[in-house]
Amino acid sequence: MRNLVLCFLIFVTSLTILAHGDKDHDDDDVESIDVSAVSVPEHPTYHEHVRPIIEANCAACHSDGQIAGYAPLTSADDVVWAAQDIKFHVVSGLMPPWMPSRANLPLKNDRSLSDEEIAIIAAWADAGTALGDPHDYAPSATDGFDFVEIRADLVLQLEEAYAPVDDALDDYRCFAFPLDLESSQFITGYEFIPDVAEMAHHGIVYLLDAELQTEIDALSYSDGRPGWSCYGGVGLSGSGDMIATWTPGAFAVQFPEGTGYLIESGQIVVLQIHYNLWSTRQPDRTHVNLQLAGADAGLKELWTIPLNAPVEIPCPSGIEGPQCERENAIKRIAELYGEELSELPDKRLRRCRQTLDDYAGNTGENARTFCDYPSPFAEPLTVYGVLGHMHELGRSFRMELNPGGDNSLLLLDIPRWDFHWQDRYQFIEPVQIAFGSTLRMSCTWDNSLSDDPRYVVWGEGTSDEMCFGTVLALKP
Repeated sequence: MRNLVLCFLIFVTSLTILAHGDKDHDDDDVESIDVSAVSVPEHPTYHEHVRPIIEANCAACHSDGQIAGYAPLTSADDVVWAAQDIKFHVVSGLMPPWMPSRANLPLKNDRSLSDEEIAIIAAWADAGTALGDPHDYAPSATDGFDFVEIRADLVLQLEEAYAPVDDALDDYRCFAFPLDLESSQFITGYEFIPDVAEMAHHGIVYLLDAELQTEIDALSYSDGRPGWSCYGGVGLSGSGDMIATWTPGAFAVQFPEGTGYLIESGQIVVLQIHYNLWSTRQPDRTHVNLQLAGADAGLKELWTIPLNAPVEIPCPSGIEGPQCERENAIKRIAELYGEELSELPDKRLRRCRQTLDDYAGNTGENARTFCDYPSPFAEPLTVYGVLGHMHELGRSFRMELNPGGDNSLLLLDIPRWDFHWQDRYQFIEPVQIAFGSTLRMSCTWDNSLSDDPRYVVWGEGTSDEMCFGTVLALKP
């Protein structure tokens, strides 16, 4: 599929799936699935037992021109050569890439394998990788992973490439696209396609009202380049509504059937892109494809609810110095992103009705946070999905409804965070959040993962951290 450039290419160079052998893998960083009690065929073969699993769940990415085309799994020779590495990655749960745990509410487009499928691959790899008879092959009876196809009814793309700033490692840039529509429309899906994937940390699409056009005109090209600098949001007097997000590892998104985001002529779509410039700095023409439906389609209107929690991560054990002082961490944010952004760490604490005392037990190796959001809506809120976002120090992410109660629900449970495989998850069945229910978002980090450990607070850069989430719901 031509649009699978969505994934972060840095991940491609770092994962090395086909190292051919698992002696170099860090077994301490994975949670292997126990398949010893799973019944498997006595003499598993490639064509009868393994090939259906690979073709249904792996080949879409591991083929020429696709995300993992560098590590093809489209022939018997490919799979046999990589058998031990495939075994390691499926038993450890690293592949196929799917971060939510099995304790999670059922989610659409689940890419994980069953215990039986994992056990078959492991047994086949250990038994000598017999090929068997090609006539024994039959396609998998289960639905494998496939990619959502999005129509490009409206394309948001710069006419002129944007060259990131020279004096920063993280560049937030906003680009405006006034909507010239003949009639109101619903956005029913989208696909975010980075031009230079190595630079793409995240993308957010906002919908703003027409009266902000004067501010946008004043900011656009004010420094001689397309768009304007916009750390922390869109950088305008109005924040607008968040209607689409992209993070590394996310694919095209189809919104739930019968729903969409309403857009009207005269409104303005703003695309915010966070460019991570640690590895490369190139002109960029990232674009977003929007799939539309007419306002007469009778769709229900969607709404994105943003959630934030504090970030208070001390230095790891044995690391000392000025860089380990919170005060200096705040000053660093001010110098990089401005005084207003340096106020966010304390604002996050106040929003969550917390103080620094609540984080006195945090250590660099095990820093935690949470924030509770009581539902203020008199009528039940219909929720279709959730998203969680952290950076590269992240260890785990969780979003839970009514934690500790008899009616608790685990909306999103990511016990092993991987920055490169984030996603926007949708429930198989919508969730109803009643008045007075509490939604808790929590994150954990390990600062020893940093190449340059320091006290870390909420910040916009890739080397800073966030505990951020969204809830996809029907508009009340």
